[in-house]
Amino acid sequence: MKNLRNVITVVLITIFSITSYAQSKSDIAGEYVVGEQNTIVKIEPQEDVFSGKITSSDNPKAKIGNLMVKELKQTKGKWKGKVYSPKRKEWFDAEFIPKKNTLDVKIKVGFFSKTIEWERK
Repeated sequence: MKNLRNVITVVLITIFSITSYAQSKSDIAGEYVVGEQNTIVKIEPQEDVFSGKITSSDNPKAKIGNLMVKELKQTKGKWKGKVYSPKRKEWFDAEFIPKKNTLDVKIKVGFFSKTIEWERK
């Protein structure tokens, strides 16, 4: 009887873990409003990683289809990837923290870090 209880507990934990992992993968995908000029970045799966492209913008300088997020994947429970800075014209390492209606993008450069909030569309 004790062994049966242990087996059931292990099975339930495994099912819960798989369900939680699957949900967390879909938490990052979606459309986000970035910046002050209503630029929309759509993050979606591309093979084994996620990437994000500009789908629309009120900014005339923004190029639709440009890659803004690349190499985004979940490792050790954290979403990490690269985000493009159009002002500096370079890629930066970033941590992506999905929340209910937002995506916090924490960019680290040397000793400095900055967190930008992207709103889910």
